[in-house]
Amino acid sequence: MNLKRPLRTSILAKTTIFIALFSLIPLFLVTLTFIVIHREFLWQSLGILIIFTIALLSVAYGFARHLTRPIRALMRGAERIAQGDFSTVVDIQTYDELHDLANAFNAMSEDLRHYREVRVDEVLAEKVKTEGIIYTSEDGIVLTDENGHVQLINPKAKTLLELEEDKEALTGRPIWSFVKHDKLAIAIRDSVEGDSPKIIREVNLSAEGVRRYYSISVSLINAPEGSGTNYWFVVQIRNITAEKELDQLKDDFLQSLTHDLRSPMTAVRGYLQVLGEEMAGPLNDEQKKMIRIMENASTKLLHIVSNLLDSAKMSAGKLKLNIAECNLRQILPNTVEIFHTEAAKKKITLTLDMPEQMNPMNLDSQLLERVIINLIGNAIKFTPDGGFITVKFIELSDRVQGQVTDTGNGMPPEFLNRIFKKFEQASGTRGGTGLGLSICKFVVDAHYGEISVRSKQGEGTTFSFTIPKGLQQNERGEVFRVRSSAANAA
Repeated sequence: MNLKRPLRTSILAKTTIFIALFSLIPLFLVTLTFIVIHREFLWQSLGILIIFTIALLSVAYGFARHLTRPIRALMRGAERIAQGDFSTVVDIQTYDELHDLANAFNAMSEDLRHYREVRVDEVLAEKVKTEGIIYTSEDGIVLTDENGHVQLINPKAKTLLELEEDKEALTGRPIWSFVKHDKLAIAIRDSVEGDSPKIIREVNLSAEGVRRYYSISVSLINAPEGSGTNYWFVVQIRNITAEKELDQLKDDFLQSLTHDLRSPMTAVRGYLQVLGEEMAGPLNDEQKKMIRIMENASTKLLHIVSNLLDSAKMSAGKLKLNIAECNLRQILPNTVEIFHTEAAKKKITLTLDMPEQMNPMNLDSQLLERVIINLIGNAIKFTPDGGFITVKFIELSDRVQGQVTDTGNGMPPEFLNRIFKKFEQASGTRGGTGLGLSICKFVVDAHYGEISVRSKQGEGTTFSFTIPKGLQQNERGEVFRVRSSAANAA
């Protein structure tokens, strides 16, 4: 309120007049006293008193209505605002504080109306953009409530799920009850009802020489208030047939290529060994040096070829284990010995730490050697000159635990989550195929073991893995684990 403007009739003045009317009460007392004293004027006095009282009450009632009319108008306007009618305008011409309040109210109503129009335009624009993205997406998108009932479905999803019904016909029942293919329906239901909705499920619908693969992924979002559900599921359906076929072509190509390369490389290494042992004639020192260089290069090349071939076999499901009893005490020293020459060139101290006695256990010794070779090879590759590499094995009651620790540069934290994926290499890395660690994980997992990594930049890296005891293999080549009583007791 602006106190500097000219004085106007205010609420205080009106209240003062109202109080002044009540100040006539003493007149009523005087009149009553007069009646008591002069009883001969009783009826005349009472008539005058009644007429005066009625007139006074009428004036007070009219004044009260005049005083409260702006307040009631403001209340009705506030109720209409609360109901969403932002076009409400309150017309109060009292020229007092209530008039100022009405003007402020009208200004607020105008601001709210303008804000709603702006927000509605923004919401409509976002809705149009969202619908444009959803309905033109090459992926099938289905929005359901917590019970799987369809809230939104784009044309691509209807095509992939082979649905002929419209959205209204899909209401009332879960989306998977309309899907014709049982595998696809089960995958959608498991994605929505499962405990881990973020898992991507792949469904193979290939039949009669026609390959068809789908992937199902689900995201959980909070539902808006008033929607009748606590949350919504966004089901994304993709046709990944082309990707699967491309992966299969790559795997077939790698398998064919590496298989054709392995035989001549094995022959080259055999002839180099014959030359190195001087079985084909004496060699001078320079020739021996060149033979050793070629042997090392051929060993690395054969290792790369083996990784490529094993990766192709892994993808095709053809890399099988050959479980047999073996003694790690005999295998490990020979495997580590392979790298002593390479470690000596970089002045790296390579140490094997293992018990004096180790019990025989069932495993695939050749694949275990591949794991150790890959881990030590990586450690030598990323450890600077003069560093240390320790290969440590511990035998426990139910498993054997292995570790390869180096004093290299370590790896960035963001790379640790994907280090065991195929073709993954840390930024700045040169050489290699990025397959060694994925093969290590495959071999360890196939042995029902676990593999992990700890690394800190500037402080080195430690790869740890475990191989359980009690592995057996049946006639079909399936590997299973038999827990011994000693292991159960432990």
